[in-house]
Amino acid sequence: MRRIMYLSRASSTMTAEKAAAIAEKSRRKNESLGITGVLALEDGVFLQILEGPDMAVAQRFDAIRGDFRHQAFITLSDGPVQSRCYPDQPMQIVVPEELPQDAREALLSLYDLAPKAPPKTLRQLLPSFTQ
Repeated sequence: MRRIMYLSRASSTMTAEKAAAIAEKSRRKNESLGITGVLALEDGVFLQILEGPDMAVAQRFDAIRGDFRHQAFITLSDGPVQSRCYPDQPMQIVVPEELPQDAREALLSLYDLAPKAPPKTLRQLLPSFTQ
């Protein structure tokens, strides 16, 4: 049994309705492969947890990585697990508040990972010397 948790940026054309359609299609596919998990979309960022048979999870994750609707992947965890967090959910859409604490923190941490614009001048680098 394997679990992968990742973050990705949604393409600019992603909407909540499109995410729901993705989840419905994924639900059917995942069920046939024995995969369970959740999908959250918040401010254009996906957080997804996939769990199930090792090879099936790896193949689904590879397919998702090739999907143009996902960009800038960050794999948060990937490894063997003893049991599922979502044993009865082939793919459930959740709001961030419904995620486990570690997943919620990971989703919110993406804002801290976003690169900030570098200072343009030395004065911007050393604001205390400009006063």
